[in-house]
Amino acid sequence: MKQNNLNIFTELNKKHSKSKKKKNEYYFKTKKGQYGFGDVFVGISMPDIREIAKKFIDLKKTDLIKLITSKYHEYRMCGLIILVYRYQKSDEKNKKSIYSMYLKYKKYINNWDLVDVTTPNIVGEYIKRNKPEQKKIEKLANSSVMWNRRIAALACFPQIKDGDFKMILRISKKLLKDKEDLMHKAVGWMLREVYKKDNKTLLDFINKNYAQIPRTTLRYAIERVEEKKRKKFLNRFR
Repeated sequence: MKQNNLNIFTELNKKHSKSKKKKNEYYFKTKKGQYGFGDVFVGISMPDIREIAKKFIDLKKTDLIKLITSKYHEYRMCGLIILVYRYQKSDEKNKKSIYSMYLKYKKYINNWDLVDVTTPNIVGEYIKRNKPEQKKIEKLANSSVMWNRRIAALACFPQIKDGDFKMILRISKKLLKDKEDLMHKAVGWMLREVYKKDNKTLLDFINKNYAQIPRTTLRYAIERVEEKKRKKFLNRFR
């Protein structure tokens, strides 16, 4: 049943928690000089956000945009998760529209959880089936905005699951010189997913690019590698 469009804000308001707000502000590094500085939290748990998003999947577009562009982190997350749920239920025409909307408002997708929870399920799934769009997303790896670069990396996840590693290997090579620890972790995570599907591809990439790989990226990437070989890689950093 379609909900009253104003109710979603009422529902979200009911779930505010001072203790959760404090934890989120610490966890997502909102102090001056940290990556999340300026982000505003009200303290809503992910289970609550997902539950509310499911109830309001038919939210009208104007209110959905209000969520996605809200100054409140959890409201943006709720709006983006609604987009994910819509994408999963849509036909190809509407999938394209949702994908385009996601990219249009990507400046509001400005923390790692917003990217990680939603990018693979919308951007990743769309470019997997619409290969000409991959070049557009790959260009985000050159962006001065860290969250755009993270979108580029995480968008490769569905391709990796299907055994297609070409895009993530190109993007990873670009991002090896990235100065941000959050990007080192994102790239390492995606490379670890490559290893799960094809360990030779990952080990060949590491051996070929070893001198440029940040230690954090390497540590994440080789987490599943057998202990003896893993220690050998890490010892080369000393």
